[in-house]
Amino acid sequence: MPRLDLSLTGRWLLAGWIAAVALFCGAPSVDLAISGLFWHAGAGFDVITNPLWEWLRQRLWDLALIVLVVAIVAMVRAFAKGRNVWGLPSRAWGFVVTLYLLGPGLIVNGVLKAYSGRARPAFVTEFGGTKLFTPAGQFADQCTRNCSFVSGEVSAAVALAVALWLASVLWSRIERWQRLYLRAVALFIPAFVIVQRVATGRHFASDAVFAALITLTLAWGLYALFAGQLPRRRNAAGAPGGRC
Repeated sequence: MPRLDLSLTGRWLLAGWIAAVALFCGAPSVDLAISGLFWHAGAGFDVITNPLWEWLRQRLWDLALIVLVVAIVAMVRAFAKGRNVWGLPSRAWGFVVTLYLLGPGLIVNGVLKAYSGRARPAFVTEFGGTKLFTPAGQFADQCTRNCSFVSGEVSAAVALAVALWLASVLWSRIERWQRLYLRAVALFIPAFVIVQRVATGRHFASDAVFAALITLTLAWGLYALFAGQLPRRRNAAGAPGGRC
């Protein structure tokens, strides 16, 4: 796997976290203001009514699951045979599988969505519901399962985008236009999912932003691990440490 500039990407991630926390935690009403752009009294979240949006959302979710299954199969084959599978090394497949399982799987759906207790926009009193609005990052009791904070679909979309971007880097036999196409698709997928989830009242903007940041930060750390870029332990003499 090619080396990643961990310092540069880490600074960008840190800047994203600082901006998101300052915006959504410092001014919680921003969430309500953004969701309010897509809500009308008596009609609800009716800005996006074209069924094509929902159809595309479902197909992207299916694609994310398909990529996970393919990655698991490819990872097992790559480790068993000791060679690349479908143009990617075992480390790359292992990275993708681990990102999916830890990001959208464990952290987002297994912990945050299960225990945050944050009601979705369509269910809060400001938008005709009966639940209280909960600021981003705070745990509450306004939801018992599959809660709003954070967005599982955005997390899965970002994981899918990372996988596609990695493929565009590692697939050496594709043409330049194909590489650019893969990267354009990788950028489009999470952008579309974010807009769709917020505009339909299923998530607040902060749910989407923090889901993306969590998944990207996890991808950053996992890439350093799978690419062998973690700092090496040094012994007392200053030389890289090894096994006894």
